[in-house]
Amino acid sequence: MNDGRKNLQIGDLVTHLLYGDGWIGMIISFREEIVGVNDRRNLKALVQIQPGTEHDKFFKRSATADRVNDNLGYVSVHWLFKIKEKNGNFRS
Repeated sequence: MNDGRKNLQIGDLVTHLLYGDGWIGMIISFREEIVGVNDRRNLKALVQIQPGTEHDKFFKRSATADRVNDNLGYVSVHWLFKIKEKNGNFRS
């Protein structure tokens, strides 16, 4: 079933297309916003940025509608990619 999640699941470690490997978060949940019938950017993931990473406190400057706190907020799944493990090492 293709619900727009790009094979992302709760608990996945993800990175952000624009910020690269220094942006590491864990998906906590998903929320759907009704923007239009064909708009795929209506699905957002609630992401906890991992403490001590380069973009710690990422959501401090986010819109209040997308921010829960400085390290927790919503990001369109369009920008997220699952970090995959290869030979015991995590790589995006």
